Amino acid sequence: MYYPLKRLIRFEAYGILFIIAGIFGVLLAAGRMDLTLPLLLLFIAASSAFGFVINDISDMALDARSAKPRNPLADGSMTCRTAKLVSAVLLAISLICMAFLPSSLLVVELAVLFVFITYSFWIEVKNIAGLDLIYHALFPALYGLLGYVLYHPLDLTGIVYIVLLGIFGAVGELGNEIRDLEKDRTERKNTVVIIGQRMAFFLTIAFMACAFCIIAVFALREPGFLWLLPFVPFGLFLVHPVVKAMKEPEYSTRFVDAINKRAIILAAAMLVVYGFLRFTSPA
Repeated sequence: MYYPLKRLIRFEAYGILFIIAGIFGVLLAAGRMDLTLPLLLLFIAASSAFGFVINDISDMALDARSAKPRNPLADGSMTCRTAKLVSAVLLAISLICMAFLPSSLLVVELAVLFVFITYSFWIEVKNIAGLDLIYHALFPALYGLLGYVLYHPLDLTGIVYIVLLGIFGAVGELGNEIRDLEKDRTERKNTVVIIGQRMAFFLTIAFMACAFCIIAVFALREPGFLWLLPFVPFGLFLVHPVVKAMKEPEYSTRFVDAINKRAIILAAAMLVVYGFLRFTSPA
């Protein structure tokens, strides 16, 4: 039961990055480490897992066409009924967290749930080119926004941070759609199906380059953020799997996992460095 549940929730793929987004937002806002933070992180973990579960439920029939589906519902290792029960529990945990978190966050929290639900059901944004990228950009951006505004009103630093999260969220969607192109092309009208794989690769690289340019400019212009500059060259660390996938078609089914793992390492390193500077610098 554990392994199918792990595959269903996919916490190691995106949940860790979403939690880092929330923590980084708190640190950037110079927030205090009180009991509200663990509650926020629990909301991020539960709501994002809820989003992935309902997405797998909606994709069950399509994913079943794959030779080795990632979706445990598609290969029969978990029943749809069990997945619905898991999604209900995760939604309940999310709602309980919302009840105890500050009411000022309620609009953003509701937006998180709305985006996850309408991505997979009702509107089914994952089938709408352009809007699919915007929605996937909102996933990490909203979590970063929650961490930031929990302790600080939104300002330029917060806006830049949210924009960067949004760019990388869109990159994540492009990667997923490139990986699943053969499966999706007959059933969906998402961005990669419309623009084609090659253009999607170039758009992914362009998004990454834009993000690291923003980081470099922000680091040079804003006092206290020069520590970001040494991380800018590591953008190549994330671009490399994309370039490799362009040259080696068989790698296009695996490059997303490589990017996710590298992004977690890079984000964690940045979090550690900033956390160290934050807590060791004079008040």
